[in-house]
Amino acid sequence: MVIDKTRMNHVSAIKKYIEAIIDADDMHALIIEGDAGWGKTTSVEEALRLSRIEAFNLGAYSTPLNFYNFLAEHSDGIILLDDCAGIFNDPSAMAILKAATWPSRGNKRLVKWGSTSSKAATDEFEFFGKLIVVCNSFPKTADGEAIKSRGYTRKINITLTEAKKLLMEAASQKRWYPKTKLAVEVADFLLGHVTESSLSQISFRTLKKGYRLAEVHPDSWQELFADTLPKTSMNPESLVKELSAQGLKVKDQARIFSEKTGLKVRSFYNYRKDAKISRSKDL
Repeated sequence: MVIDKTRMNHVSAIKKYIEAIIDADDMHALIIEGDAGWGKTTSVEEALRLSRIEAFNLGAYSTPLNFYNFLAEHSDGIILLDDCAGIFNDPSAMAILKAATWPSRGNKRLVKWGSTSSKAATDEFEFFGKLIVVCNSFPKTADGEAIKSRGYTRKINITLTEAKKLLMEAASQKRWYPKTKLAVEVADFLLGHVTESSLSQISFRTLKKGYRLAEVHPDSWQELFADTLPKTSMNPESLVKELSAQGLKVKDQARIFSEKTGLKVRSFYNYRKDAKISRSKDL
């Protein structure tokens, strides 16, 4: 049997995970982790739409009491916790999250409010729902690992190749970029500046910033945009080798090398010669 090792796209995978936890008696959470700006929230929202599932979004900020009351109000619903890092930093909130995913007395997920200083909607309730957590990084604590053990974790790690494909696809979407030709030009410019070392600082938001500059300043956006992009930490020789491996035309490699290092094009060809890179290696 031949196994297809092609990675399933994130929306399809998230949709399948959601469907799995909804039907499960012992899996109650889906955790989506990954760098900011690469569409975690969009992927989850699209997966929910395709599954025709309504989720209740807690919002970006919540106190433990607000979190507790929100779960009590939607005790049999699908709860979306998006960008709720504040919950992770609060032991009380993490205890509530664990109780909502971890059965206790009589194999029930009982959530209690232990404080007498704040008035909760109820002292105790049974949670029947499921939780979808979207975050950059989930806590690697005992409570965090317990929550993970009662669900699935999907990491959205974007490779350099995937990033370039996604940026160009996004630029071609007219609903996001009415001037698609300009957006593609900005994306192409951005692709010339993305490296493995700078990838963690690049996202869809970076493309939007460049597009906005290009709209407002059509004659100078390249210079303005380049100044906002992360500078590569590569030495010139490493950059020459990376550019060659990307399969770009030599003249384009020279241009990008000069932009990133501030060195003359002549230096680019000298580094190529020292690295023994021939034109055949660029093909």
